[in-house]
Amino acid sequence: MPAAGEQKIAVIGAGIVGISSALYLQRAGFAVTLIDRDEPGHGASFGNAAALAPHAFVPINSPSIPRRLLPLLFASGSPLSIDWGYAPRMLPWLLSFLSHCRPAEVTRIAQAMHTLLSRNLDHALPLFRESGADRLMRGGGYLHLYESEAAYHSSAGEVTLYKRLAGDVEEIDAAEIRRLEPNLAPVFVRALYFHSALHYLSTVEVCATLVRHFRANGGCFLRDEVRTLDARPDGRIRVAGTQDGIYDQAVLAAGAQARRLFGGAVEKLPLETERGYHVMFGKQAGIISRTCSSATAGFAMTPMSDGLRCAGMVELAGLDKPPNPACHAYLDRTARRFLPDIREAPSSTWMGFRPSMPDALPVIGRSTRTTNIILAFGHQHVGMSSGCITGAIVADIAAGRMPPIDITPFSPARF
Repeated sequence: MPAAGEQKIAVIGAGIVGISSALYLQRAGFAVTLIDRDEPGHGASFGNAAALAPHAFVPINSPSIPRRLLPLLFASGSPLSIDWGYAPRMLPWLLSFLSHCRPAEVTRIAQAMHTLLSRNLDHALPLFRESGADRLMRGGGYLHLYESEAAYHSSAGEVTLYKRLAGDVEEIDAAEIRRLEPNLAPVFVRALYFHSALHYLSTVEVCATLVRHFRANGGCFLRDEVRTLDARPDGRIRVAGTQDGIYDQAVLAAGAQARRLFGGAVEKLPLETERGYHVMFGKQAGIISRTCSSATAGFAMTPMSDGLRCAGMVELAGLDKPPNPACHAYLDRTARRFLPDIREAPSSTWMGFRPSMPDALPVIGRSTRTTNIILAFGHQHVGMSSGCITGAIVADIAAGRMPPIDITPFSPARF
């Protein structure tokens, strides 16, 4: 294979994972083309809860899920929704998901994700500073809130993991919650305060700023929809869309949309989509000072440059069904319960696709079918908190270097 400086490499997907991969590949000397059917940052990177949270290593797989699953699915006002017409197609994924809800599995997953997330800032901050995207970041930490002592004690397993693995966590009481966030309704009795977390003022503008920096340094951004990836006899990769290109290597970082390219040169992996939602309140940017999440409501609130974002929900319904108004209504209703000073109607709403593997671990590594294709997707709820280190790992893989962490837990071969 030619040296990095002589190699052309395509990165498919211009969310935070693909953009970070493009930037770190560029740093390594590759000639990089970043490809997406949309403008940068308009997929899952656009509409998430906008937190950069090193502590977000506890998976949604939980030992309590098997006994709570049916009540969650059938309860009115639940943060979990399923399209029963789509459910049969998801059954293998759901069964695999449940198999990873055992306590030992949850601990293993959390430890692997902690290894990834705890190093992300080391790789994010240099990119943000070089590009000027650091102006779109704010500190202040992150509050994870509990509405009752019963809710806190029922989360004992995750609390133990937070306290064992997160070096910056402090348990605070209702009075301290009130001091930090006086506009929150007095319904929270306890919280975990993660001091080192940051939040984004605009996730889409961070992505756009990084891509401008990438292009200013010679990178190419191509607006196109990739339809197939083909391995040529000479080992190079044909990336086929409305425009075709031949590359020495390719990176598949297309989030939930990556599954549309499975088959042929890319093995089929158990990638599903957890549809997420948000509502924005355009006049409420100053109502809280940091990301605040509810341990029971499946819900987070973040102050951003264009207002207050209230994001959450897990809807299992695939890539093609239109947004579910009931999910937006749940977020609107819950936001007003937690922040009773909100009087306005939402200024905008959004639905997008979280790329999710059944074991809550992303896929990062060379394809088992085509070694010149590197896979980097499946970051579920934590793409904005782990995308930059993933990009650095991708560059190391492409250049034949040792990654900064052990990536065995994220290997495509685990399936």
